[in-house]
Amino acid sequence: MSVRDTTILDRKDLRYLLIDSLRLYSDNVAFIDGNNPYRFSINKKTYYVLIKNVHESGDGRGNQDECRIQVAKTQNFNDALNSGNDVIVLGYFADEKVFTAWNPFMMRDRFNQKQTISLYSRFSVQKLAKTQKIAAYRDNNGQSVISFIPDYLGLYLESLNSIHLLKDEELMKLVEQSDNLNNDNADGEFDTTEGILTITHARQKRDPNFRRKVYDAYNNKCAMCGIGLELIEAAHIVPHSHDLGTDEIDNGISLCALHHTAYDRSLIYFDEQLEILINESKMEYLEKVGLDSGIRKFEKLAFDKIQLPENHTLRPNIGNIKIANQTRGIFNE
Repeated sequence: MSVRDTTILDRKDLRYLLIDSLRLYSDNVAFIDGNNPYRFSINKKTYYVLIKNVHESGDGRGNQDECRIQVAKTQNFNDALNSGNDVIVLGYFADEKVFTAWNPFMMRDRFNQKQTISLYSRFSVQKLAKTQKIAAYRDNNGQSVISFIPDYLGLYLESLNSIHLLKDEELMKLVEQSDNLNNDNADGEFDTTEGILTITHARQKRDPNFRRKVYDAYNNKCAMCGIGLELIEAAHIVPHSHDLGTDEIDNGISLCALHHTAYDRSLIYFDEQLEILINESKMEYLEKVGLDSGIRKFEKLAFDKIQLPENHTLRPNIGNIKIANQTRGIFNE
């Protein structure tokens, strides 16, 4: 059997992969805690996600198209299974940038019998998912194993109770409907043979008063780099979608378009001492997946510390900074 040269992501990489993927679907995403399985909130519902790198099925199995992940029932995983929240197991094949998901309800039955299980998929199905967004096949147990690109991780979670029962043509129509709603910045429903599925992209509406207050407080300049040039945006420190993400001025900061996006994507952040820091863990992940172009140039664009308003009442709330970094998956590792 030939050995494939595959990219392997570590736990930190996989955490950022999940955060970035979920935010393609909804603004209402928060990392809560965990170190694989990870606990997330999306659209106000909590999930545990265990994720492994997909690899070849190993010696003794003759199908070169076959791939798998192996999942052990560790204490952390067992706690997740007993939490009352949905627990998802994903494989990720970095070479194709595709997730594979197995029916979590069938997985629970298998864990009642074994401490470690192998979950199988097909390289060809993952390759097909890369080109047509989503693809599935049924294994020998009749289980629907679904592969999809990262854009649909949130859709998969939200459709969890029914998605493994859908026919191939319904899966294709489901992602098409999700794309249409996302383009229109709208939510909606999708009628299937298994019932009605809800699609909730939850794009947040911005408060113009919040924007004006932030602009005035920071003199229409980016607090990270000092750029104005009509490129300024009012950023929430604790994301607006979070339960604590208020439109109060102490939860706002003025950032240029580049640094606002970089802050929300966890590329750059500031700590409780207001020092501006590059998130090295996220940068290492981007290097592994080939998205690291311009890193060195980007690192030179920021001040050492946040440039604050002179009026102390307009400055960031320190408690908000800690919550914000936790929500974005940033740790001092």
